[in-house]
Amino acid sequence: MVRDIQFTDLEQLLFKIGFTKVPTTGSQQIYQYPSSGTLVILPAYAQQAYVQPVHLVAVRRVLIENGLINTNSFDSFLGKVAS
Repeated sequence: MVRDIQFTDLEQLLFKIGFTKVPTTGSQQIYQYPSSGTLVILPAYAQQAYVQPVHLVAVRRVLIENGLINTNSFDSFLGKVAS
């Protein structure tokens, strides 16, 4: 599943699913799915920075386990963005 995914692409996916960015004073970026309270917490990536594979795996797991995306859709996103 390792792909070269820029943070801006991952953030757009989260917004498309319905996440909102939560203001924070720390060095992380927090996204919340309002109806369930599901959180995705990531380091403060620059928009054009590549997301580390461990963070892609973590986001994938959170989204799938909370029923916000299915495995095929997330993997399709990775394939489209990385090509």
